[in-house]
Amino acid sequence: MRYIFSLLLLALVSLPAAAKMYKWVDERGETHFGDTIPAQYAGQGSTEFNKKGLVIKKTDPALTPEQRKARDDELAQKKEEERAAMEQKRRDTALLNTYTTEKEIDLVRDRNLQQAELQLQGMDLRIKQIQPRYNQFRSQADALAARKKPLPPNLEQDLLETQKELKRLQEMVQQKRQEMDGLRAKFEDDKKRFRELHRIEDSAKN
Repeated sequence: MRYIFSLLLLALVSLPAAAKMYKWVDERGETHFGDTIPAQYAGQGSTEFNKKGLVIKKTDPALTPEQRKARDDELAQKKEEERAAMEQKRRDTALLNTYTTEKEIDLVRDRNLQQAELQLQGMDLRIKQIQPRYNQFRSQADALAARKKPLPPNLEQDLLETQKELKRLQEMVQQKRQEMDGLRAKFEDDKKRFRELHRIEDSAKN
C-alpha cells in the first residue's frame, strides 16, 4: 500500500499543475496510474485524484450481464417483499376494523356459506329436473340405434341440449363447492391471524 501511495505521489508531481491523475487495475490485477485511462480499461472501474492526491471521483466497475441480472433480481425481490408487507398491513388493519371477536368471524362465515348453499340447492334441483328428460331422450336414441335407425333431428337436438345443460350445471356445482371450501379456508385463516394480532397487541401492552 505504501509503495502504491509513493507511486501516486511521484506521478502527481510529474504532471502539469492543472492535470488530474487516474488509477485503474488491469486484467492481471495490477494497479496503474496515468493522466488518461486506456480505452480497454474504461469500464473496469477507476479512481480520479486531484493535484494534491485527494480522491475527487470514484467509478465502480461496469457490471457483467450476470451481475446486472443478480442485481435486478435482488431489487425485484425486495420490491415484492415490500409490496407483500404493505398488503399484509392493509389486510391486518381491515381485519381488526371489521371484527371485534372471533365469534363475529364465524357468523359472517356461516352467512356466506348459507348463501352459497342455497345457490347449490338451486343447481341440484335444476339437475334433478333435467336428468329424467335426458334419460328419456337417451333411451329413445339407444332404441333407435339398436334398430339401426337414424335419429330424428328434433330428438338429436333435444339430446344434445339436455346433455350440454347437465354438463354446465354439474360444472357449476363443482365450482360452487370449491368456492365454499375456499371460503372456509379463508375465514379459518382470518381467525388465526385475528388471534395472532391480538396476542401481539397484548404483548406490546405488557
